[in-house]
Amino acid sequence: MRRLLRIGAKGRSALKYLQFMTRTDGPRIAYLARAFGAALLGTILIATLVSLILPRDTSQGTADEAATPSLTGLLVIWPIVSTVVIWAVLAGVKRMTPTYWHAAGASALVFFALFTFGAGMQTGLIFVWPYFLYSLTFLAWQLESDMDAFIMTGLLQSAVMSLPALIISSQG
Repeated sequence: MRRLLRIGAKGRSALKYLQFMTRTDGPRIAYLARAFGAALLGTILIATLVSLILPRDTSQGTADEAATPSLTGLLVIWPIVSTVVIWAVLAGVKRMTPTYWHAAGASALVFFALFTFGAGMQTGLIFVWPYFLYSLTFLAWQLESDMDAFIMTGLLQSAVMSLPALIISSQG
C-alpha cells in the first residue's frame, strides 16, 4: 500500500478526493461505501452530460428489442467476468505506465474502446468512470493480495450494478 500512496496522486488537487481509493487499511465496508458513492455520482453526472451532448441515434434501435438481463447475470456473472478482464488488462498496462493512477486511466481507456465498439459512443463514455474506479480498487487491493483485489472489485461492481438491476427488475 505504501508504494501506491507514494507514487499516487499525492498533492494533485484534481485527484485528492479519490485518495481514499488507495487506502486499504480501514474497514472494507467503509471503502466499498465510499467507492460506491464515487462511482454512482460520477456515472450519473457523466450519463447526464453524455445524454445532453450526444443524443441517442434512432438508427441504433430501441431498448425494447434487447433481451432483459437476469439479476444473477447483472449482480454475479457480470462482476466476475468483468473483474477477470480488468485483471488481464491491468496486467499489461501496469508494465507500460509510470504509476497505478496512470494504469487505471489506461485500463479505463481500454474499456472505453471495448464498450464504444460494442454498444456505441454513449455507452463507452458512461462506462469510463466506473471502470477507472474499478481499476483503482483492483490495484489498491492487489497490494494486499490477488484474492482481496478480486473480491473487493467484484463487490464494488455488484453494488454499482444493483441500482440498474433494481430498475430493470421493477419494469419487468
